[in-house]
Amino acid sequence: MTTIIPNEIQQIAQDIYRTIRQKRVENSAITVLHIADEYSFMAQGTNADTPDNVWFFEIGTEKTAREFFIHNPPTAGEVENAIQVVEDEVMPLHKLLTVDSNLYTLDARILEIARVSAFEESKQGTILSIQDMEHAFTRLTAIISGRPASQDILPTTNAFAATLLILREVMHHLRFRNITIC
Repeated sequence: MTTIIPNEIQQIAQDIYRTIRQKRVENSAITVLHIADEYSFMAQGTNADTPDNVWFFEIGTEKTAREFFIHNPPTAGEVENAIQVVEDEVMPLHKLLTVDSNLYTLDARILEIARVSAFEESKQGTILSIQDMEHAFTRLTAIISGRPASQDILPTTNAFAATLLILREVMHHLRFRNITIC
């Protein structure tokens, strides 16, 4: 996690937070996750206009795939190395996040994960539970371990694997039960 956030990313975080907040009715705390190509961030707050906190991570879909995945699909060792780095990025947030905050995103890549997993539709958006996300990760692990990719509908790109890995580490280590894709 980086403490200095570039102004343009700070603005993107505020814009995405505001968009999601406008779709919410109650004033409970929300947490927003955005996984971009070269970085990720989380924003959290109860305010309607701006988040109370924004955290920037030097992990992203393309960056993680490029830096850790040599093979397609990646090997188990490549995934383990990526997991260690992603964990190191997100774990410091464990003690900083507001308890009982719900996780939201606008990311099309996370919606893609939901679409190849079990998901639930609500008036708020598409909801992907941690159990269904973990099941998708288990399916990816089976492909990495040698199961033919043709036996599953999971995308076989390293970018998909990196996004799923980042989402898994965020949900698992920061204890989010689900993510709503607006």
